Formats: sequence, C-alpha cells, structure tokens
Amino acid sequence: MKGKRWGILLTAIALCGACPAVQAASGEESLYTPVSSFASYTYNYWGDPVECPAPYTVTRTVTGVDIGVGELKKPNDMAVGPDGDIYLAVSGDAAGDNRIIRLDGQLNLLEEWTGYTADDGWTVPFQEPLGVFVDKDGDIYVADGASKNIYHMDGDCRLKRTVLPPDPDENAFIDEAFVERYRPSKLVVDVSGRIHVVAVNVNEGIVEFDPDGKFEGFLAAGKVNATPLEILWKKLSSQEQLDRMADFVPIEYNNIALDQDNFIFASAAAIDESVVLSEIRSGNGTEQGALVRRLNMLGNDILRRNGFGPPVGDYPVEETIDNIDATYQGISRVVDMACGDNGCYSLLDNNRNRIFTYNSEGYLLYAFSGPDETAGGFRTPCSIVQYGKYLYVLDSGLRSVTQFTRTGFGDAIADAIQYQDNGQYNAARTAWENVMAMDANYDLAYSGVGKTLYQYGEYEQAMRMFKLGNDRTWYSRAFKEYSKGVVSRWFAPAVVALAAILVVTRLLVAVICRRRKSRKPAGGA
Repeated sequence: MKGKRWGILLTAIALCGACPAVQAASGEESLYTPVSSFASYTYNYWGDPVECPAPYTVTRTVTGVDIGVGELKKPNDMAVGPDGDIYLAVSGDAAGDNRIIRLDGQLNLLEEWTGYTADDGWTVPFQEPLGVFVDKDGDIYVADGASKNIYHMDGDCRLKRTVLPPDPDENAFIDEAFVERYRPSKLVVDVSGRIHVVAVNVNEGIVEFDPDGKFEGFLAAGKVNATPLEILWKKLSSQEQLDRMADFVPIEYNNIALDQDNFIFASAAAIDESVVLSEIRSGNGTEQGALVRRLNMLGNDILRRNGFGPPVGDYPVEETIDNIDATYQGISRVVDMACGDNGCYSLLDNNRNRIFTYNSEGYLLYAFSGPDETAGGFRTPCSIVQYGKYLYVLDSGLRSVTQFTRTGFGDAIADAIQYQDNGQYNAARTAWENVMAMDANYDLAYSGVGKTLYQYGEYEQAMRMFKLGNDRTWYSRAFKEYSKGVVSRWFAPAVVALAAILVVTRLLVAVICRRRKSRKPAGGA
C-alpha cells in the first residue's frame, strides 16, 4: 500500500511540480491539474484532484409538475423542518405563483400555501417569497422581498406576527434610502428567537432583529475604513501590489445558514477574485479571501481553515477568457451552505454546479455532482439543505428539487468523524480503516487512524500514518511526544552508561599513570 501511494505522489510531483507555488510561477494560465470528469473527488496535499468513491447518489428528482402543483416559476429558497420536511419558497408574476410548498423527506407533496392566514380567517397572498426558514418548533418564517416584511407563521401558515422593515425614525443607523433598497431575501432564526436577515442591495452586514422583531443593527459588517497602518502600507505599495489588495468596501452577503451549535454561516455575494487566487496559490485561507464565514454572536469569523487549501470550492481556475475550450472562468461561486453533524458543512457552487463538503477543520472531505443534468447534475443550483443522510438541492434553472442519499463510503466517513469527536477511538479507527479499504488514496483516513494511535500513545506508528496522510501538523505533535518518550526511556540507562564510562576512564588513567611511574629509572633521569 505504501509503495502504491508513494508511486502516485511521485507521479504527481513529476506532472505538476513539487508544490503549487512552483507551478503558479511557471506562467501557466490555470492553477493546478484541471478537474477531470470525476463523479466525485477530493484534493491531495499538492492541490491535485484525486478520484474517490461516490459519497452520495441521486435517489429522486422532482419538478412542480411531478408533485402536482404546476411549474415552479422562480424557485428561490429551501428549508428543512425539525421532522425532515422540505419547504420551498417560490415566486412568480401571477398571484398564484407566489407560494410556500411543503414536501416530505421523499419529496411528496404535503401542503401548499399561496399566502398566510390572518386573524380574520382570510388568506393574505405572498407578494415575493424569496427566503424561508423553519425553526425547532416548526414555525415558518418567510422573507417577502416585495413587501419588505418578514412573516412569522405557525406550522399551518397562520400569521403570528409581521416583522416590518427597519424604521429610520427609530434608528440612527439607517435612512430612507436604506429602506428603499432594503429587500429581505434569506433568513435564519437562532434558538433565542433572534432573526438574522440577508437583504438584496445591503452591504452594511447581516440585518439583525431581536426576538420581539425590533431592528437592532448589523452583524459582521464589512470593513469600511482602513486602519492607519493599512493606509501607510497602501502609500508604500507599488501599483501591482495595490491591484492585488482587497478594496476597503463593505461585504454584501448572498445567503445564510445556521449550524447545530447555533453559529451563523454566511456566504459572500462578491469578493476580490485576485485575493482568492492568491490564497489558493499559497494554500492558506484567511478571512480576507473567504467565500464563506462562520460567525459568532459578535460577528467574528471563527471558521477554521486548516486543510490542504482554503475552503473555496475548486482550485483549478481559468484566468483568461481567451480559452474558448474552458468550461468556466473564475473562482467557485458559493450561493448556499448546508450544515451537518460534527461541524461538517457543504458549499453549493453554481459556477461549477458542484457540492463541496468540509469537516470542522476545513479539510475537503469530497466534491461531487456537476453540470451533467442527465446524471443528476444541475443547471442553476440556488439552495441546499441537509437532514441526516440526505442532501436536497433546489435548481432554479431546471425548476426541480434533487434528493441525494449518502452512500456506504459517505457513511463510513461520517461515522469515523462522529466516533472521533465523541472520543470513541477504537470505533473511529475501525471506521477510518473501512474508508481506507474503499479508497487507499484517501489522505484523511490515514490521518484519522494516526489520531487514534496518537490517543493511545503509539506515537511512532502514528507518525507513519500522519506521513502517509500528509498531515504535517499532527506529525509534528506525534514526533514531539515520541521524542519525549525516547528521552525518558533512555535517560536513566544513558546516565548509568556515562557514569560507567567515566569510572572506567578514570581507572584506565590511573593504571596508565602507575605503569609509567614503575618504568621510570631509579635515581632519576
């Protein structure tokens, strides 16, 4: 196994250079080896795509006609309820096109609402449902772009309250111009009842409402003013360096999600592509080039980016429009996120039409799907949600919903991560070895086995597994502990041996001195 892996690694080095930076400096138009027609893959330490078994398989795709509600004119968003039911937010030109559709986990129709039920029993039509969210109690929240309102309803779509847009007369942070351009499009509600809204044409940050629906301000607002140090650095920089710097402008978000720990995931609508390319080349991810952020309640980005490269989707990037054979140009475009168990999350890219799943440390677990519509791929994917072993993707181009079910390979990875996070190291080792049996070139499996060996103090064997998995951080940790063990094990014998050497040396010196003295002639020289 080891010889096979080293053969693959040496071949990769021969083809693409010893490291990404070398290839980037060679003057080639694209970065890394192009992604082939792999159905699913991951990236190795050198940034090359490596085929892996399918983590998910398409089990069902339905359109509005299939489920009996007619064509979905403008599918906008999707949410999953606590029981696994799927909710679609759909808009259109006609009154009946604006609706919320509820499906069960197997994409069968349960209910359809064209509006909310008011206190007087009348149905008030939705005007433009752009976003939908379902909380832990089954209450439904709808972001209506045309009315600028957030509607909070119970599970039967009976209105509980209306959250109005921010009022400039009550808030010094906003003015009439803000209200004019404010158009809520996506939202989540945390366990405390706070409402977090992403709005179209708003780059001040994520709009925050307290549990009573009162506007509080903005979360994770982008940088507006440069610090004195940044201003000085700009003055000292060349024009080429200035061109590569991110502009000091706010960030506009395009989507939002909530993970199991109540942290917010937010994706950027637009970001400086040159910064992302620079981070792909260096293999280091930062908040400055982040296509997605994980935010705490203070708005600080706490997403971990410790993988082989930044969590930005695909690494191969076509940087010129002159190549007419290129499938796409530019970086991945993240339009939504789905948060799973144990800190794992999936990014939906509607430039490549792929799904990228990462663990909590930022390592790419696998990427799959693509633009091949005949094989369960997408045309214009716009929303993704996860419930257990299922992933659901809403495609506004195909006007359909696709259900993905996790395969045995995907289950083995999920089990290994869960066992490892729960401290069940023997079970984790078995699960990672199961992954290795299905894919001998899966780096994270070797690293996972190494971590279980590390926990049991088998540092030398752990070092070997970390080396096979190209995990330099954990290799260093294991080497440090292994070195401590070697020193501890041999310190006492080494002291005894050194003392014995000193004693023997002194005895030999004494013997030699006596012999020389006995050989000295009587009466002097």
